[in-house]
Amino acid sequence: MTLVVFVEEASMEATLEILLPKLGVDPTTVQIITHQGKTDLDRSWRRKLPVWNVPDTNFMILRDNDGGDCLRLKRELLQIAIDCDKAAKTSVRLVCQELEAWFIGDRDALIAAGYLRKRSNPRELRNPDAHSKPSEILARWKRGRQKILGAREIAEHMNPGQNSSPSFNHAMQSIRSLT
Repeated sequence: MTLVVFVEEASMEATLEILLPKLGVDPTTVQIITHQGKTDLDRSWRRKLPVWNVPDTNFMILRDNDGGDCLRLKRELLQIAIDCDKAAKTSVRLVCQELEAWFIGDRDALIAAGYLRKRSNPRELRNPDAHSKPSEILARWKRGRQKILGAREIAEHMNPGQNSSPSFNHAMQSIRSLT
């Protein structure tokens, strides 16, 4: 069984590459296709999914919600999989609101990566998916943060079993079930 994951950016790919083994998933069974933003992602996977006919392949579309209507967007994206008869093999997962919310959901990883001090417990940690711009929160916590490098340095310390981001937990559960 192969899982093809369509992601919108390189930082999401870097995060998944580190998390897959932590989920007990063999990284060689996962193909991550990285794009240059949502527009590129949406254009690409809409063309590729209908013609992808490799047996025993499941698909995941993983993209930021960025303040959109989550339910409407998910229905819209899933309809494309339905239209090409691949709904049973496809999972659409929206990151609420940005990938960085997943990082905010793991306080221990943030401490280990130098974003927070051991005794700090900022209110932003309480509901990571509720922030409209979690990337700005991380930038405040660590000056000069670079998106891809920052994703790697935090993901390296993440524990998938103790993340308070619901969108993270849904995405990880989907990866487990699709592999």
